[in-house]
Amino acid sequence: MKVKNIKIKNFRNYPDLDLKVSSDTVVLTGPNAVGKTNLLESIYFASLFKSFRDDNEFIFLKDSASAEIRLVVEKDAEDHELVIFLSKREKIYANFLIDGVKTKRKEAQGFLRVVIFDPSDVDMFSKSPDSRRKYLNMVLSQKSPDYLEDITQYKKVLFQKNRLLADIRSGNAGAINSLTEWNNQLLALGSRIVFARRQFVNFLNQSISDIYTTISGFHRPVEVTYDSFHGESLEEIKEAFAARLEAVKQKESLVGSCLTGPHRDDFSLKSEGLFLSPFSSRGELRSQVLALKILELDYLSHGEDKPILLLDDVLSELDDTRRTFLLKYLQNRFQTFITTTHPLEMPAQHVTLTPAVVEEKNQE
Repeated sequence: MKVKNIKIKNFRNYPDLDLKVSSDTVVLTGPNAVGKTNLLESIYFASLFKSFRDDNEFIFLKDSASAEIRLVVEKDAEDHELVIFLSKREKIYANFLIDGVKTKRKEAQGFLRVVIFDPSDVDMFSKSPDSRRKYLNMVLSQKSPDYLEDITQYKKVLFQKNRLLADIRSGNAGAINSLTEWNNQLLALGSRIVFARRQFVNFLNQSISDIYTTISGFHRPVEVTYDSFHGESLEEIKEAFAARLEAVKQKESLVGSCLTGPHRDDFSLKSEGLFLSPFSSRGELRSQVLALKILELDYLSHGEDKPILLLDDVLSELDDTRRTFLLKYLQNRFQTFITTTHPLEMPAQHVTLTPAVVEEKNQE
């Protein structure tokens, strides 16, 4: 998978940009606040239809209520055009075209797969569990449209169950008759979500120790631990979830909130039973997250169809050893877009961004 052309209108600080992509490595250079990250964000948005910055409301150019993203993507040896039309009213609305045909969001999402690594990812394991659940959802939604549908429906059912529990807590005894129905829906959806997450964690654990050792130079066993219901098979997970729902039923009615399910899951990195994050230097944290991102690239690959890698000002955060390893690993495997404030001496398509213009300099 390769991006061959990027056209954006009224997106962030770009009134109109048309960039032809002619290399597997694209280096976007320029001072801070010129729009390097915004350009990466347009590619990310074309995959997941949301910002990685958690501020979708600011994606429109100032004083504009519409935006457009057009990408020409080489996929399975054929060129395709993905178009996203965005409009801002009481909320953001989106319409999608693939090769000129209007397409539903569910069908368009995942058409382009991306992996992003930005400096904030280094703090992944010191952030709240919610941020790590979002990471799991981001990866797995690109892997499977069914997962995306399950997580979307799960959130809706969870909202309805919490409303019902609030009614019960307020004294509406009749509402308790509907609780079983919502639990059954949570059980079916939540079990599939946990099963998919556990499969991803099992995939990570096949190689993460070796990759971490190669990146960091530390010979240390590393394990991704997933904090959820026990069980490897879907049926085992479903049984454990059902038992937990039954065990907390009375307490949930008292507190007025759903106390169990994949919306409370978490994952972490451990070495020989100890959490890594509290005892890791910044360099070690970068190695840990870099190992995750490399495995994420492999996980989202479909044979020769590879995801796009977005590196947002990351190389400056890595020392020479880690930077050399990463660039060598990526060479001829994944199309990569790199932002940097200082020019990089490497074979790539070098694009210099300024507040006024985009200059393209091909240095193959």
